[in-house]
Amino acid sequence: MYLLVFKKPSNTQVQIIRNTFSDFDWSQGFDVEEMVANDIVNDNLIIQFVSFKEFSQKTENGLTLYPLNVDAVLSGKGQFFGTLFDSGNGIENLDTYFCYLGEASESRDIENELYFKVEFGRYSPLNKVEISLEEIMA
Repeated sequence: MYLLVFKKPSNTQVQIIRNTFSDFDWSQGFDVEEMVANDIVNDNLIIQFVSFKEFSQKTENGLTLYPLNVDAVLSGKGQFFGTLFDSGNGIENLDTYFCYLGEASESRDIENELYFKVEFGRYSPLNKVEISLEEIMA
């Protein structure tokens, strides 16, 4: 299960983010199996979804991002975050996180959650951060 968090967006930014996510929800994009949430919580826009596509992988060093799908959907030029960056509505100034919350059928496993802060730009890299979901949502 994946989570996108946009900290304190304006109403216009919320609409742009939701529309852009909708443009990327098909099989070549996020490949959304189920939309869990698309709500404002504590003034933050949260989009939580289950995907048929893997954005994280297990390696001998633990969990990490799966680079091919991340580049093809999230951070590659013209992909989700790049499209938001190019929207010209200040979205690139929002603190934004992409999170892996584990398998949808499992109970919460805090040890295997991953949190990445988005650095908006043409290629919008994702930087792993040591933070909790509770801190992100505050």
